[in-house]
Amino acid sequence: MTEIFRDNEARNRFDIDVDGHTAFVTYRKSPGAITLVHTEVPPELGGRGIGSKLGRATLDAVRAQRLKLTVECEFIHGFITKHSEYGDLLERSEKTKEATVTYKGSCFCGAVEFEATGKPAFAGYCHCHDCQAWSAAPINAFSLWASSSVRVTKGEANIATFNKTENSYRKFCKICGGHLMNEHPRMRLVDVYANLLQGFVHKPTLHVNYGSKMVSVKDGLPKFKDLPGDLGGSGETLAD
Repeated sequence: MTEIFRDNEARNRFDIDVDGHTAFVTYRKSPGAITLVHTEVPPELGGRGIGSKLGRATLDAVRAQRLKLTVECEFIHGFITKHSEYGDLLERSEKTKEATVTYKGSCFCGAVEFEATGKPAFAGYCHCHDCQAWSAAPINAFSLWASSSVRVTKGEANIATFNKTENSYRKFCKICGGHLMNEHPRMRLVDVYANLLQGFVHKPTLHVNYGSKMVSVKDGLPKFKDLPGDLGGSGETLAD
């Protein structure tokens, strides 16, 4: 497999050519700065880790060119979240904004309100049997926040909790039954359902419990058989 990476300035993008196909990251440049806009990997290159290689090469190029970086692309943002060695590339204003922004959410009927501040430690998709059954869907989009970053602001008495195991305490509204969040005491993290947070953009970086998937997802993100090692799993990955 031959891989050729280049800064394709004529088309305002970074390219990586592999076996006759091209994956790319589009950008906007201004003097001393760059904004990464969108990443695209053709289906022919899916499941081969090309997206990650492109992300790393792109960020290495930004560093080498000494450019201030702004990221609009969800894939690159997720890549930086997973690979902290690139975090210093982000403009200070973007980091500060992420650290202080507060997202508000509520249950289906509005009896319970809550908020999450900052950004999640992890965001992705879960394919475990419990999440499938609880959400009545093949995939659950999760955003894991530090417990200290999440608080209930209204209607705490209306919250009911169910735990099938000691790993997860699922919370829902007693009035409407709407799902709210899922506490993971051993991880010291809270999974707040991303679609409930107003203004929050879900930026997935991984799939977990892919060993029990109901549907395959070819999005270039890493697929863990259970969980990453830093979340207490085996760290074993699977193909798309």
